[in-house]
This record gives sequence, structure tokens and C-alpha cells, in this order.
Amino acid sequence: MTTPPRYPTADPSDPALGDLVTALTALGYGTTSVQSVLGAVGWREALAGHPGAALRHLSDVQSSRESVLTAAFFLREPVAVQALADLIGTGLVDRLCASGVLVSDGADRLVCTVDIRPIHTARSDRTPGTGEVLIVSDPDASLDVRVPGPDHVPGVGQAPLTLLNQVPTGRVDRLLDLGTGSGVLALVLPADRTVATDIHPRALDFARASEHSVLRVDGPRSAVDWRTGSWFDPVSGELFDRIVSNPPFVVGDGDVGHVYRDSGLTLDGASRLVAAGAAEHLAPGGTAHLLGAWATGFTESPASRVASWLPDVGIRAWVVQRDEVDPETYVRTWLTDESVDLRTPDGRRRSRRWLDMFADRGVTRIGMGYLHMQRIEGPTEVTFEEISAPDLGFFGDEVAEWFLRSGWLADQDAESLLAARYAVRPSVARETVELPDPTGLGFHPVVLRLTRTDGPQFTHEIDTPLGAVVAGLSASGLALGDTAGLYCAVNDLDEDAFVTALVPLIVDLVRHGLLIPADLVADTAPPAPGADR
Repeated sequence: MTTPPRYPTADPSDPALGDLVTALTALGYGTTSVQSVLGAVGWREALAGHPGAALRHLSDVQSSRESVLTAAFFLREPVAVQALADLIGTGLVDRLCASGVLVSDGADRLVCTVDIRPIHTARSDRTPGTGEVLIVSDPDASLDVRVPGPDHVPGVGQAPLTLLNQVPTGRVDRLLDLGTGSGVLALVLPADRTVATDIHPRALDFARASEHSVLRVDGPRSAVDWRTGSWFDPVSGELFDRIVSNPPFVVGDGDVGHVYRDSGLTLDGASRLVAAGAAEHLAPGGTAHLLGAWATGFTESPASRVASWLPDVGIRAWVVQRDEVDPETYVRTWLTDESVDLRTPDGRRRSRRWLDMFADRGVTRIGMGYLHMQRIEGPTEVTFEEISAPDLGFFGDEVAEWFLRSGWLADQDAESLLAARYAVRPSVARETVELPDPTGLGFHPVVLRLTRTDGPQFTHEIDTPLGAVVAGLSASGLALGDTAGLYCAVNDLDEDAFVTALVPLIVDLVRHGLLIPADLVADTAPPAPGADR
């Protein structure tokens, strides 16, 4: 059996790599050009790790500039030396060969040893001149038989793209990308000043090369301040308006097998360290958006574990758990990530060792998701929620609005909540679930729900009185207390008891965005055309 090659092979610190990114940007290499060659199906299959299908679409295209660039730098297929020289110049080809970015396949063809992936997102606040950024990294093993080495630097993977969709739109003054890797978040998110850190110098070399693709239509972009160092050491004493981090949060025994995913801390120590450190480095009103994982057993809830990582004062946190798995599933996933064959003696040994560690520490489940934090005055508030909507898409505006709604609620008491006016979110659906009547004739209602049909798709089961009050609310109508009072008068109910039960229910509907306080309507999603509320 042939042993697969191990990385790294290229020298990302060589200026030739940055010059290649500059040349590819000038040649129009990017999402549009690659998709024009591969088509929608070929593009999809390449991203899904099915290179044979992508190559089939490539073979149907004549040897145009776009097809040569796609073959060489997107699919990393062997390309004739002269074809590359005709596009980027003989001198640059020679320098790339000297740096290990291009290697010969022995047949007068060259193979690229790095990934150069375009990022194209729907974020309205990202304005490079080409509409995207080229991210340079070590090769993605999904398109080739590669075993990631200890110094492997990943590129445009699911994790950074997922986190990118969690960050609110809008430019900030100071941005920190902690553990930037190949620089995806630092190069995409808008800020007047961006600091990006990583303990891995090789990752920062790739990020600097990627920066050569960034052009701004609104004027020159300030260069990213790339800093080498461990965790928050490179930014000691500094405050930021926005912090993002996709840290090496794999829940393990503290060994560092791969720099990009292993922190050297046991269990969920990396997520704890980043959450606590981000809280210390947020400017007033600033927000942090982090990927994380938390390990718990029978005696501790995920909510209490994450809350224990944060200070007692100064933070409003929204912890969103997207997935929870058992130790066996977790170990299988991450060993497969590093191309370990679970059937081999080594695979069996490593799997058993990892599972034994979880058992010894009482870990029965591992949760994964996002930690959103905002610097506030007053006691720390932590809200932990599980969101099971299959595809959140761009979620950053929901995060921003969640902080807005939670901040408004924090300033209210029962009296002011009843005195306020509310709009029903235009995307809220009211649904009645009916089951066959026991008599065998017709149906009878069993559940009444209010459900957001957008974003997190929060749903609340309600009763008929709450449904009637909500139906009577309008941003330009009666206050909540007056609406409730009318309902009580018509139905001969005790108004004091009714509103006492009503207030916490309204709080929940506001927190989840089904009801929007009239004070905040202008700052949230616009109402549907013609809708009063």
C-alpha cells in the first residue's frame, strides 16, 4: 500500500505565494470563474469532496484561461508548465517551484500543493472589489489522498463559514480575530482596525498571502495587524468592539496532535479560556462571537457549565447549542477528521484511549454551538438555548436583535412592560393543531401555537386568552395593559391575576422576537408591506 503524502510541503512565508494570489486576483480567478467552468453541479461536488464528478465537468470545457486556473488551483490537478507560464509568467512559476507551492509530477506538468479557495458570502457589509477573498491554506484532504500533518493549516472549512454567518453586519472600530488560522474571518469582517492572532506562525504566513487578494471599493483597506502568540497574550490590556474566534476547541485529553484543532488543555478548557478571555477584552457595548464545545455528565447541565466560565458581572451571554452527541460519536468524528482508519490497530487504540478518558472524567455528552457575549453594566446574564432549525443561514442580524431585545427587557419592570406597545413580527404564524374528536365526528383543537417562520423558528404553545391578547396588539394601538384590561372586562376575569400571569409570557415572546416592543420596531426587521403590525 502506498503511504499518502504528509503536509506541509510549501513554504507560505515565501513572497512568491502572495504574488501568486495577486496574479490570480488580477486574472479574475474566483467563484464566478470557477462556477463558469464546473457549473453548479461540478462546483457542488468539488465542495462535497467528490473530485471525480467535478473533473468530469472540467473535462467538458475547452482549455480556456478559466479552466486552466480552476484545474490548477481549485482542483489541484496537474497542469502543463507552459499553460501556467502563459498565464502568470515564467518567472513566477520558477519562484513558486522553488518555494514548494508548485511541484513537478514528472511529466512536464505542475501540481499546486496549497489550496486557494474563493470565499463568496451573502454578507451585505463585505465589500472587496471582487466581491470575495481568496484564502490560501494547506490542501483540503477531501479532494486528495492526504494525511494532515501536525502543522496543517486548514482553509475555507465549515467552521469559519458557520461562524461568519453568526456575526452581525456592520463595521466596527476594533476587531480581534483570535486564532485566525488562514485569516478567513479577519479578511472578511469589516473593521477600521483588525488584529488577528495565532500561535502558529505558518498559519499567519498563509493569512498574509491571502491578504493580497483583498481590495476595497470604498477606499484603501487598512492592513491587518497579524500577531503571533498564545491565546490573549498578544493583546494584553487591549479592548475590542468585536471579538471572533474559532479556537482549537476539540474536547480531548490535552495532547496536541494538530495545532489547528488541539489546544493542549483538557476537556473543554479551550472554550472556557476563550470565553473568559473575551469577556475581559470587550469594550463597553462590544460583542464576542465564538465557536465552542462543552463536556458534561449526569451531575451538571450544559447551561451551568458554560455560565461558570463567565465573570459574575459585566456580560450578557446567549449560548446557542446546535448539536449534542455521545462520546462515541464525538471520537469517531474527530478521528475520521484526521484520516485515521478506525479499523486499524492504531485506530482502535486511539479510540479506546479517548473514550476511557471521557469515562474516567464522567463525561456522557458533548455539546457544540455558539457563545455570543456583550459587555454590559450590572450582573452577568446567561441565556442557554437549543436551536434545532436545520439551516440557520445568515444569523448575524438575529444575534444583534437578540441583544437589542434582551437589553430592552433588562430595563423594564412589570409596570413598564404593561405600559408598552408591541408589534407582532410579520413572520409569526398562528397555528391550531386539531385531532379527531373522540365521538368520531369532526375534529377538536388540542394545541394553539405562535411560531416564527424565519431565523431560529422559535415556537410557543399558548392558550386562548394569550392568543386573544396578542391578536389585539399593534405598535400604534393600545398598550399591553389596556389590551389585557379589555379582554378581562369582556370575559369577566380578575384583571390583577390575569396580568400577573401575562407578564412573564410576554417577556418570553419578546425575548424570542415574536413580539417587538414599539420602541424597537425601527431597529428590527421591517414589517411586511401593508402590515400595520
